[in-house]
Amino acid sequence: MFKLNADFKLIEHDVCYKLTSLGPLAIDEQLNYIQLNCQLENNGPLVSKMLKAMIIGQQQDIPVIFNRNGQAFDCEDVPNTFKIGLFTSGTTGTPKLIFHSIDSLLPKNSKTYTESTRWLLCYNPMSFAGIQVILQAIVSNDTLIANVDANIRQKADIALNNKVNAISATPSMFRAMLLAWGKNFPKLKLISLGGEIATQSILDDIKTYFPKAALRHIYATTETGVIFTVKDGLAGFPKSWTNQSFNGWQLKIAQSLILKKDHLQLDTGDNIIETEDRFLFSGRQDNLVNVGGVKVNLEALEHQIIALEGISDARVFAKANPITGSLVCIELCAQDQILARASLDAYSHNLESAAKPRIIIFAEQITLTDAGKKQRTI
Repeated sequence: MFKLNADFKLIEHDVCYKLTSLGPLAIDEQLNYIQLNCQLENNGPLVSKMLKAMIIGQQQDIPVIFNRNGQAFDCEDVPNTFKIGLFTSGTTGTPKLIFHSIDSLLPKNSKTYTESTRWLLCYNPMSFAGIQVILQAIVSNDTLIANVDANIRQKADIALNNKVNAISATPSMFRAMLLAWGKNFPKLKLISLGGEIATQSILDDIKTYFPKAALRHIYATTETGVIFTVKDGLAGFPKSWTNQSFNGWQLKIAQSLILKKDHLQLDTGDNIIETEDRFLFSGRQDNLVNVGGVKVNLEALEHQIIALEGISDARVFAKANPITGSLVCIELCAQDQILARASLDAYSHNLESAAKPRIIIFAEQITLTDAGKKQRTI
């Protein structure tokens, strides 16, 4: 059962909402479902509208669809009872509309501390990860701070100005906020990563800057929900987990991670490499690009470049080329561009020709998608 408790507060666009102050929501009473769309910009207080939609949907026992990209869908596939409809990100193809029961979306972890928790919503609220953060704050009677229209630098400022102490974000989002904070960090007690590979580098950086914070990285998909959560501060997951079931799904390892449940089998497209005691994520299959007949792993290349001296953050991406198929390009954040360029030149000298960055761009902030992930192709 979904309900807002008196202690839950939503601070959206600097306005504080409680259950009694959410206001009305205009809906088409001729439809047997509620649909809310998300725009590219100027959404205003979107989260408060979503909460109101969920309350009405539950009261009237009709589905609620959160359509973040204005996707078309077949009305025949819409259920006739209260469920939450979310679209997949479209990373592996056309976005699909997936319906979830509210119970399957509610977080399973219970709150074990009494200190007031103030969450910053970094994700698009209509994504699976965004809904998870919203519901986590609700069931724990916490405070949720949201501004859908803010960029990453603005979100970093919002975290400081609102005394945020809990953040859930992609590793790329979090690294960008680390750069934006400089030396003035919020007092975080809970940090949750998801949506991308949580490398040992970003995990170690977080432990350095926030040594007292509880740190976890979550593996989930819109289709399956949360599969597992890793809390030991190490990248990847233990090899022993392949003998266990998570949320009803069995983990199988081929070249990529395979999820199996009963007669269903889902290839996640997330490539896996094996170490002595763990399986590590090495990048998505669709981030392998063809450069003159040679496959280049953009994510693996990026992880190595971020570790170079003088480079604060990087985005390795591919640009279409009529001769080679693709060109490897790179966007860099660096305080000292001369040092960063020298480090990259020295590193590139030992790369095979196909993997050498041909276009290098310096930026104050790495370009991210609306899902908080690094854009890989242009």
